This record gives sequence, structure tokens and C-alpha cells, in this order.
Amino acid sequence: MAELDTLLFLWINATPGTPAWLLALARWISTVLPALALLALAPLAIAGPAARRQLLGVCLTMALAWLAVRGIREAVHAARPFELGLGHQWLAHAASAGFPSFHAAVAGAWAAGLAAFAPHRARRWLILLVATVALAIAWSRVFLGLHFVSDVAVGLALGLVCAAAARQFMGWQGRRRAVLPAT
Repeated sequence: MAELDTLLFLWINATPGTPAWLLALARWISTVLPALALLALAPLAIAGPAARRQLLGVCLTMALAWLAVRGIREAVHAARPFELGLGHQWLAHAASAGFPSFHAAVAGAWAAGLAAFAPHRARRWLILLVATVALAIAWSRVFLGLHFVSDVAVGLALGLVCAAAARQFMGWQGRRRAVLPAT
């Protein structure tokens, strides 16, 4: 598995011959796009009760993903490619644990949370849009030499799992409130 991961990383990672515009785009995707994705949640706060429920679900999903990555990184220290002398690093980053990718996990949680808590009528197009954003962020982390493919793949999967957990929890909370008498 590690051999395949290394091969995939080296295939995706930018090289000195990579066009400057593509490196700039990858840096923008990796550093600016996550902030824009978070800002895109702001209208949900004022768009009514269903939108606020969606916002709460997305925030819960992202918090769960963040906590899961923290827990996994405490248990497993996996080196980043540049720590192992592999490929080229195109964005400054500390030599911290790289598995799973925080960026990919939170981007995956953002995307999966938005889709999981979206109204049915908007879900199809929303999934396409948010999945594209999450996959672009994950790609940029490998392209820039900060993560292996397995780091971002597990991060994205973790985001999906956290969205499912948040949806279950919020569904359970909603059913529990419906059964409890008002006080």
C-alpha cells in the first residue's frame, strides 16, 4: 500500500516544470478556497429555520471531523512526503503529522454536511458543487507536496462518516424533543 501511495503522490505532485499559473491556482485552492467555503455558510444563518438547521448540521459535522483528525493524529504519527524527501513541497508547512489531512477532512465534512442537511430539491446540484470544492482542496494538498493520497482520501472519507454521524445525532435529537413533554 505504501508503494502505491508513493507512486500516486509522485504522479500528482507538482514538479519544477509545472506551469506557474497551475502552482498559483493550487496555492489559492489550498489557502483561500477553504476560507471562502466557510464564508459561504454565512447566508444560512439568516435564511430561515431549515437553513439554520442545515448550518448547525454542517458545523457539527466539521467539528466532529476536526476532533476525529486530532484523535487519530495523537495515536498515529505519519510523516508528510517532504519529511521523507519525496517530491517537491510548494507551500510552507510544519513537519507535523500528516495523516489524515485536516484540510481534506474538514472540506469533506463541509461538503457532506451541506449535502446531508440540504433540502431534497437542492441536493443534486449542491452535491456536485460542494464535492468539486472538497476534491479540489484535497487535490491541492497532494499537488503541493503536503500530503500523500491516502492522507486526503481518509480525510475525505472521515468527513463523510462525520456527516452521517451528525445527521443521525440531529435526527435523534429531533425525535427526542418531539417525545418529551414541554416544560
